[in-house]
Amino acid sequence: MSLRLATPTIRSTARLLVRQQPMGLVKIHSSVVAKANAASATPDRMHGSYHWDFERAASIALVPLFATQFAVGSSPVLDTFFGVILPIHIHVGLGACITDYLNARKAPVLGKVATALLYAGTAGTLVGCYQFNTNDIGLTELVRRAWTA
Repeated sequence: MSLRLATPTIRSTARLLVRQQPMGLVKIHSSVVAKANAASATPDRMHGSYHWDFERAASIALVPLFATQFAVGSSPVLDTFFGVILPIHIHVGLGACITDYLNARKAPVLGKVATALLYAGTAGTLVGCYQFNTNDIGLTELVRRAWTA
């Protein structure tokens, strides 16, 4: 069974769209030397897939943690999970922003500085979450108190 299109204009437009070939990679203008564009390491086509899966796993893990916190209340186990998963989730998100907007081609020095600050900030956040969970009220109790304040 074939699909019949109502008007000849739609049929001709549909034929043109089906016949179009995808445009190949076209270099319009570049002021970057060709050697700088060459990849220094062999690219792994699965790297992005694993990275994406890790991002989604960290994001999805936060949903039941928040729901459990509201259902059960504060707990040292929830505090531990929040103290690890939340900084990782933030690290991955900010790392993606740095990769997109401060890459080596656009900002070679600033990108490295931002990446170093990101790693230092994530390490500091992990240590701070550990200290807050062990020596103070904990993250889940903090959220509960902030929610009711």
